Amino acid sequence: MQLQTIEIAERVTLAGGYSAERQLWCAVVGRALQDALDQIATIPAPAERQKIREDARDWFVSNGREFRIACESAGYDPDYLRTRILSLIAAAAA
Repeated sequence: MQLQTIEIAERVTLAGGYSAERQLWCAVVGRALQDALDQIATIPAPAERQKIREDARDWFVSNGREFRIACESAGYDPDYLRTRILSLIAAAAA
């Protein structure tokens, strides 16, 4: 299964699709979003979950250099993405 995934990713890249680096940055931003929305399946301890959730939310709220680089490397507009994610976080917190 893993080999098939790699072959498909290589074909997509060769066909002008997303590079492996861009896919990686998309995964980083996606994981941060899941963490910010408390979709953390592998951490059962409430205190750890809260820390991870708050760190992820702070990453989006701060709009720092690392956030902007991650977004741009993933091919996202950081300002647009941040606005959308902050609204998702607000809805999840309510």
